[in-house]
Order: sequence, then C-alpha cells, then structure tokens
Amino acid sequence: MKKLIAMTLVLCMAVSLLVGCGSSKQPETTQPSAEAVPASALEILETVWGKYTEDEKFSISGGNVESNVSDAPGSYDMTYAENMTYDLLVPADQIQNITEAASMTHMMNANSFTCGVFKLAEGVTAGDFGKVMQSAIQENHWMCGFPDTLLIQEIGGTYVLVAFGLDDLIATLGTHVAEAYPQAVTLANEPVEA
Repeated sequence: MKKLIAMTLVLCMAVSLLVGCGSSKQPETTQPSAEAVPASALEILETVWGKYTEDEKFSISGGNVESNVSDAPGSYDMTYAENMTYDLLVPADQIQNITEAASMTHMMNANSFTCGVFKLAEGVTAGDFGKVMQSAIQENHWMCGFPDTLLIQEIGGTYVLVAFGLDDLIATLGTHVAEAYPQAVTLANEPVEA
C-alpha cells in the first residue's frame, strides 16, 4: 500500500512538472528597444517619467486644463489645441502641424519646468518644427520666473519633445530621455536667452 501511494505521488509530481514546463511564458518587457517607435506622445512622457527616481520627481500636472491629471504626464485634448500657444508656447500657425500632444508641467511654476511632446502631421519635418519652437521659446517674454535651459529632441522621426526650465530639471529629463529612447536626436540644448 505504501508503495502504491509513493508511486502515485511520484507520478503526480512528474505530470505537474511536465505541464508546468509546457506553459512557461517569456517575461514581457515594458521598456522600448532602441528601434521602438513610440505609440503616442503620452507613451513617451509616461516612459520617461517612469525612469525618474522618487528623489528626482517633483509635483507635476499633465495635459491641458480640460483634461488635466495630477502627478503624471497627460494627453493634450486637441479640441482645445489653440491653448497650446499659451500653455506650451506653440505658435498659432504651427498648431495645424500637430496631430497629437502630451505634456507635463511643474505644478508650482511652469517656467521651472514645462515639457511637451508633439506628434507631427505627415510632411512636417522635426527639424523645421524644432527650429520654429526654438525661436518661439527664445523670443518669449517671460513672466513669473525665467527658465535656464531649452531642450528640443526628435524621437522616432515623427515626435518632437520640447522642454524648458531650470538647468538641473532639464538635465535630468535629458538623461532619462536618453535612457528610454537612445535613438533620440537632440535638435537644441542651450541656455534660454535673457
């Protein structure tokens, strides 16, 4: 009787091992590869923000007023795209060149840190859009503080990240963009002129 119970247990264990081995799955990766094309402007900001350590994070809000989220990047509701001129310094004549956007902004002072990612319409080049944004930010008349640095990067060919703010906050952003999207091309990384 003991032999029968022992053999039954051994048989059950062998079957469970075989079943377990047959159903093993490869772990899914959540990090983009160097060649990965982002799915959206929001995905870019969420991926980059996810690279920040707790010590590096600060209070942000995302999206525009009509679709605002706290402590996370947010999609920009394109129904209110004209507000990008005020919120993200996009010249009014450039809004037609954007099909989607996401943003994250310092909750205390937008001039301390503002970052937008824009998906460009077909036929619009990142280099041309980047130059327009560079001029718009450098020629802006600042109130309530003055940003130190401007960073503009092309990601995946159709996305442009534009950020301005304090030196250390923009440097940290640049580090995490490079970690998340090694293929990103820097179009501008310069002091904001007084």
